[in-house]
Amino acid sequence: MTSTSVIKFVFVLMFSMFTLSLWCQEVESKDDEEHENSSMLDYGVKGSFGVAYNVVNPSGDKYFGLAYKGKGGYALKFKLFVYDGFFLGGSSGFSYFENTNIEITGNYDKTRVGSHYLFLGYEYRPIEKLAFNVNASLFGEARHKNEYNAGNEAYQIDKAKIRAFEVSLDYFIAPNFSINLYYAYRNDKTKINTSPNLQSRFDRAQFAIIGLGVNFQFGKEAIISNF
Repeated sequence: MTSTSVIKFVFVLMFSMFTLSLWCQEVESKDDEEHENSSMLDYGVKGSFGVAYNVVNPSGDKYFGLAYKGKGGYALKFKLFVYDGFFLGGSSGFSYFENTNIEITGNYDKTRVGSHYLFLGYEYRPIEKLAFNVNASLFGEARHKNEYNAGNEAYQIDKAKIRAFEVSLDYFIAPNFSINLYYAYRNDKTKINTSPNLQSRFDRAQFAIIGLGVNFQFGKEAIISNF
């Protein structure tokens, strides 16, 4: 099973657990007058899903830092709380780069990096309106589509193993809705075949991400608390 297949399987499993928990809580609360008018968002496994726009900034002395210029991107994220403040989640999105030095990378104009990975993290919520989060990737894969002459007719695909670390802040403007600001650093291990004397320049793809988005919160308890 490929890493992409594993990620898809875990996403489906997490969503299934969330759906099952909602159904169980709905059945249990039908005869409870106290929860008669409660929102479905207040039941089941605690988690969130969100969308964000990213500003990407290549860094380091590898080919990304030497030849690329960030053009932005976006990400979709989903997480479920496993125990207390610990959560398991997944991220899927795209980042766009312009190639500014073809002498280093080869004759292509731009690169689209598709990223899909799972992460483990922890949330600290000092007050009701603020939540601080930190997470690190468990495993995942990035797909680099290098396009020639600004078109989709000719392109080359490179792949990389994702290594990501992220810190974020959520500001809640409503009980189930927050503004999310985050910083992430990527140090992906690439699988690019090149001559031995150039291999060290192409063995990593390093870039920083600053993102701004919105998160929708749902649920009440961590998975272990419910099962």
